[in-house]
Order: sequence, then structure tokens, then C-alpha cells
Amino acid sequence: MDKSRRNSLATLIYDCAREVHAYTGPGILPEIFKSCLAHEFRLRGIRFRMNASVAVHYKGIRIEEKLFADFIIEEEIAIELISSVRKAEEHLKKLNTVVSFSGCSMGVLLNPAEERLIDGFKKITNLKRITL
Repeated sequence: MDKSRRNSLATLIYDCAREVHAYTGPGILPEIFKSCLAHEFRLRGIRFRMNASVAVHYKGIRIEEKLFADFIIEEEIAIELISSVRKAEEHLKKLNTVVSFSGCSMGVLLNPAEERLIDGFKKITNLKRITL
């Protein structure tokens, strides 16, 4: 996917999240927000996997550690929802790991607890895709 298409997709993800945030308000439980966001993706015809398993391979072997992404959108962008502001750094590490091993070119860290959703929306780019 080219950079322009990827950025358009990221904007569409933000629009979906903003719609849910505007409807529900800030501070709802992340699992409820996640379900509402999945419905918004469906309404807009966006292909996604929710609670998507990500295989971890290292130098020809499969690592048994379980890794899941909250969402993988169009097999190109991984989304991690922040469940606790105190754990934001852990969520960022997890997103970096998911993006690296999933082959996604971008990750989005999303904190629906923020008063303004834009303050809780952070994009990261996969600078080093790990391949088999």
C-alpha cells in the first residue's frame, strides 16, 4: 500500500473513532469502545480483524508467545486501544511489537479516555518489517 492510501486509511480510522467518541463520550470502558468501533468499521465497509492473532517468528522458528492486536485494518494498520493511561508506555511497546511482526506498515495507538480524541490518537510507522 502506498503512503497516500495508508494515510487516507488512517484518516478514515480516526473518523470512525471520532464518531464513536462523539456518540459515547470519553471514558467508556475500552472493550465497549472496541465493540462500537468494530460496528463503525462495518458500517463504512472497512475490512478488519478484531483481537487478531499475530504470529511471531524469529530466525526460522515460531515463538510460542501469544501476541494479539486489538484490530488489524485492511492487513495494513494495527490498532492498540489504551486501557489505562498509567499503562500507555506498555501499550506503545505492544503496538511496536505487533506492527513489527504483523507486517503492517503503520500502527495507531488510540486512547478513548481523552476528552478530545485527537489528543489520544498517535500514529507510528513500521520502519523495520520483520519477515520470515
